[in-house]
Amino acid sequence: MQPLLLVLALCVAQICALSLGHRPDYSDDFDEEDTGLPWQPEPLKPAPWQAERQVQDNQAPRAEVQVPGIGQVVGIGGYRTIANRPINAFLGLRYGQVGGGLARFQAARPAGYQGRMNATVRSPNCAQFPELDRLRSAESRGENVDDCLTLDIYAPEGANQLPVLVFVHGEMLFDGGSEEAQPEYILERDVLLVSINYRLAPFGFLSALSDELPGNVALSDLHLALEWLQKNLVHFGGNPAQVTLVGQAGGATLAHALSLSGRAKGLFQQLILQSGTALNPYLIDEQPLATLDTFARLARCPPTTPSPRLRLQPLYDCLARLPTSQLVAAFEQLLLQNEQFGLIHLGGFKLVVGDPLGYLPRPPAHLAANASNALPMIVGATKDASAFIVSRTYDQIAHLQSQNVSDYIDVVLRHIAPPSEHKMWRQFALRELFKPDQERTASPDSVAQGLLELSNFILYRAPVINTIRQSYRSTPAYLYLFDYRGEHHRFFHLSNPLPFGVDASLSDDSVYLFPYPPESSSLNPLDRSMSRALVTMWVDFAVTGIPNHNSGVWPRATSEYGPSLRFTKSRENPLELDPHIGEGINLPNPSGQSFKPTINNAYPSPTTTTTTTTTTTTTKRPYAYNPYANWQNRPSQQQPSWNPADPEYVKAQEAKQQQFIRDREQRWREQQQRNNRRRPQHETREDLGRDYEQRVQQQREQEERLRQQRENEERVRQHREQEERLRQQQEREQQEREQQEREQQEREQQEREQREREQRQLEGRFELNFKDSPKNHPWGGYPSYEEDEQPREQQEREQQEREQQEREQQEREQQEREQQEREQQEREQQEREQQEREQQEREQQEREQQEREQQEREQQEREQQERDQQERDQEPQEPEESDDVTIDNRPPYPSYDEYSQENHEHPSEPEPDRNYNEEQEREEQQREQLRREQQEREELQREQLRREQQEREEQQREQLRREQQEQDHQSQPSDRPEDYPSYEDYLKAHQARNSERDRYYAEEQERERQRQEQLHQERQPQPEENLPDERQPYPSYESNDSDRIYAEEQDREQQRRDQVDEEQQAGEDQGDNRTDEENERSQEGAADPGALNVDDFPSYEAYLEAAMKQQQDREEQERLEEDRARAQEEEEDRVRAQQEEEERHRAQ
Repeated sequence: MQPLLLVLALCVAQICALSLGHRPDYSDDFDEEDTGLPWQPEPLKPAPWQAERQVQDNQAPRAEVQVPGIGQVVGIGGYRTIANRPINAFLGLRYGQVGGGLARFQAARPAGYQGRMNATVRSPNCAQFPELDRLRSAESRGENVDDCLTLDIYAPEGANQLPVLVFVHGEMLFDGGSEEAQPEYILERDVLLVSINYRLAPFGFLSALSDELPGNVALSDLHLALEWLQKNLVHFGGNPAQVTLVGQAGGATLAHALSLSGRAKGLFQQLILQSGTALNPYLIDEQPLATLDTFARLARCPPTTPSPRLRLQPLYDCLARLPTSQLVAAFEQLLLQNEQFGLIHLGGFKLVVGDPLGYLPRPPAHLAANASNALPMIVGATKDASAFIVSRTYDQIAHLQSQNVSDYIDVVLRHIAPPSEHKMWRQFALRELFKPDQERTASPDSVAQGLLELSNFILYRAPVINTIRQSYRSTPAYLYLFDYRGEHHRFFHLSNPLPFGVDASLSDDSVYLFPYPPESSSLNPLDRSMSRALVTMWVDFAVTGIPNHNSGVWPRATSEYGPSLRFTKSRENPLELDPHIGEGINLPNPSGQSFKPTINNAYPSPTTTTTTTTTTTTTKRPYAYNPYANWQNRPSQQQPSWNPADPEYVKAQEAKQQQFIRDREQRWREQQQRNNRRRPQHETREDLGRDYEQRVQQQREQEERLRQQRENEERVRQHREQEERLRQQQEREQQEREQQEREQQEREQQEREQREREQRQLEGRFELNFKDSPKNHPWGGYPSYEEDEQPREQQEREQQEREQQEREQQEREQQEREQQEREQQEREQQEREQQEREQQEREQQEREQQEREQQEREQQEREQQERDQQERDQEPQEPEESDDVTIDNRPPYPSYDEYSQENHEHPSEPEPDRNYNEEQEREEQQREQLRREQQEREELQREQLRREQQEREEQQREQLRREQQEQDHQSQPSDRPEDYPSYEDYLKAHQARNSERDRYYAEEQERERQRQEQLHQERQPQPEENLPDERQPYPSYESNDSDRIYAEEQDREQQRRDQVDEEQQAGEDQGDNRTDEENERSQEGAADPGALNVDDFPSYEAYLEAAMKQQQDREEQERLEEDRARAQEEEEDRVRAQQEEEERHRAQ
């Protein structure tokens, strides 16, 4: 038994030793000793960030950053732990605001000050049809689903001036989000990672080539995000002068288009384009107006017309009115219905040329021909990137009943190339990719591989080649081809209808840069090594501008074809230098210009091992050799003499290539000889070339450093100037407010003094008339009512003029104040919050101060009692008795409680308690004053909110009225004269509809008038109470028949009141009878000189337009009359109140 246990223990020890073997670090490469061992996957474990997140949720750490002009950003501290250091995450940072209605299709506004930002939760993706259920649910809750312009920032703890990688997600520009860029792999190095959300599908690309629907709005979103990053990256530890824009598929198309536009110069310095450029024909909409017409039809909106700029307003109104989810559903329907018809019928998610925003004034191919627009870049594609598109259309290929390969080529070209290029690419495919006998013996299985390669050339490799064709000489460009197929696919959930397995497809390279989707985040050791190699080169390029510093591993391109770095599946040689990214085939140039490739002789043709999932052939690939000749594993001697796989054909191609190389070398030698004449003879040509390249490189680097330094200084200067201007603006506004307040106080003071002087003058005149009366009767000299009425009327007129001037002045001041309030809403809100916080702090300090003072007073009282107690203990008995007598027979040395009780009974005797009570009273008064001020402020705020609510309700009612009119108009599409038995019936129906609208409008006007009267009554000061019901006449009225005069005054006042009541009643009757009068006017059109006749107009639409305009003018005139009547009523009310006030003064 013991030997058996010993053997088992030895086996267990060996297994443990193997499991605890060497683990590769970050820089490990493939181990040749391990290549022979079969790889066994480890048991599935939770992703590291999933386990860490549980701890983070419990601890809930926070990372706070103060960003000037934005506010305090609160992110997640320790979001991940990568390379033994915490990574902070700031999620959902808003950089732009999208308006509602038609503004959803237009450029966004920059996000302003946001106060305290919660950056701990990632914002939802922009509207897209895979999330249609989420959109509908959010809209049902009243959420704004269009507010999606956010970005995510991942930064190491303590980051400072680190290079920045800005990721633009892509695929087909109608789905995806910032969540695709996760930091687990990239942030093993010292960089910042940023991921951007931008508008997709119709909201980012639908265009009428007008200001209302400009198109290319997604480019403006990226532009706005990069501007936000330039201003604020430094606060998160990034370097704004070292930004590299990384785009994936459609995101690479947007990044390249933004660089070609020239609109975003200085916002980023380098590009990494993965399987996408702006020259990809699949993402250029050559017929945006046709796309708009199709989209309008699917969204049930009015279609466009032959003159769209004049007839698009109904379409704009419809698009503005539809909810976001319905527009997204219409785009999904467009995609599903039109994809089968080909490239030119598919749009709504593509760039447009000639957009009013000015991002693509010309086709991208023309912009790329200008080398000054180029930036240093890494550009390439996955080997079978187009398999994603070919798979979606393979059913048409499989059902094609033909044996002619050209028919199959035409099917593919219809989905991937514009019609103007079909002939060129068809000839290319027949010459380079297919056998001659396939022209009559083709089948879907035999031509599928060639069709996939054709689509790879058209959509991905040709755009890469044409992108650097004019710029590789002056601007560094590094080409790559990703041919590595690991354990995971980016689109693993999609089935493959092709009759063979594909190599690396679209976005498979992103699997090794970001752990997304989560199902692809667990990499085996071989895939992890590839991930580290890819991340290292991407980050090195972002830091130094060179992806690999090892000589000869990945040099910059010396021609439009290469050399390029190929990521292969070979375990012995995973990185392979390929002199030609086009597999040795020179591609046609769609722009029509002729370019000869230049080959760098420093990179000889290597021996390359190519392995696919369908064939496992190893071929020697010379520069001009066509590797696709061996697809069907046919021997080359059986091919026709002119087939590309024929040896004679290959020899002829090699001879042409050798001749081209000899010519190039001859030109190079001649250039070297010319250079040698200008230099010392002892220097070799190699030294001259190396020195020249070094000097040029140093000069470029120096110029680049100076340029970046100048740009940084300019940005800092502009930022300081902007802050200074903002500070000066705030000071000026503060001074203006103070000046206005002082002027207002002075005017009020002057008005009070003026009223007091007039009152004194009036009283003095009465007294003077009384004293100087020459009559015998003591009251015989008092002026008569008529004599006193004249100066009073004069005073009333003067008072009215002054009040009129004051009202005009107040109206102007009110307008100015409203303008200032609108401009300073945000600042006032901040001030109110600051004042509230300060008020709370002051109250807290006051309470603490009161408590401290109370404690000190109690302490002093206790100490005083102790001292008194000690003194009384030391004094003789007699003084104690005398004290007893003087204090009303109270017991000697009372306790503190008894002393306090007696103080309440005799508050006038103890001085300290009286002072303390006075302090308490003052403090209570202060608190009461603060409480009253707080209540007044709250009352003012409630009044302001109430007015705003009423205005919003009024606007909503007006909007509902307009929508109801539009719906009524749309619900009667057949409202034409020919739809009625006679023209008289048509006129009667039209008049009935007008009467209904007029009645509705009259009801609205009546409700508005009632609301205005209610507001006027609320603003009108309440009459004072406890006033005498009857005036007390002066004594002189008895001798001057005062009863008669008073009765006449009362009769005149009553007549004025009756007149005002009659005018008000007439106004109400006018509002009630407006509909009848208008009906009578419409029926008596012959008698009305302003009536319209349909025969006087060229068309019935023109007649309706003129009639509607006349109706609007009439309604506007009626509104003006009502306003004048309302103003007259208010004036009469004011005069009446003033007269009553004067009568009360006379009575007193």
